[in-house]
Amino acid sequence: MGFDWDGLIPALLSGKADLLVADMTPTLARAMKVAFTKPYMYTGSTVFTKADGKFKSTEDCKAKGTKIAVLLGATGEKEAKKAFPDADIKSYKGGGPLLLDAVNNGQADCGVNDVSAVKGQSTAYPAGSFTIMPDMLSKEPLAFATRYDEQDLLTWMNLFLDQVSLDGRLQKNLDYWVNSDDWKKDH
Repeated sequence: MGFDWDGLIPALLSGKADLLVADMTPTLARAMKVAFTKPYMYTGSTVFTKADGKFKSTEDCKAKGTKIAVLLGATGEKEAKKAFPDADIKSYKGGGPLLLDAVNNGQADCGVNDVSAVKGQSTAYPAGSFTIMPDMLSKEPLAFATRYDEQDLLTWMNLFLDQVSLDGRLQKNLDYWVNSDDWKKDH
């Protein structure tokens, strides 16, 4: 079942979903509505541009009037507003590929999103299409979420995360699906 980013928590709260397994940062504001598992990994927001564009660094993107694409309601939206006060922040409703499309099509000069999402989603484009800046705007945990009335599910998910961490499956999966593009060769 797919939902736009800003529709994930409403879908969970309405019962359309029981568990959110997404690149979601467990913020204090979100935790007022949903119960988060322990983090399964740490990531952060990064800046990306077209590889052949004029923006060569995060600092270049700070220029007044720079159009920066972000996801509506995502942590990257907040990070971009803080890091680029003179930029024109363009919030897109939907998923991360919209940001890559906006930068690729010239609707935005730069994009800000979770680095693991940018790396994974950019593989849908020809190699070398984007430059992902090496510096991070933030460091955040990622966690799964459920409703507060689903304490049994929350407990089970935390135990599951403990088990797959201890036996190495979590790191093996992160290395395969997030930290490399090896999965692309196999699928």
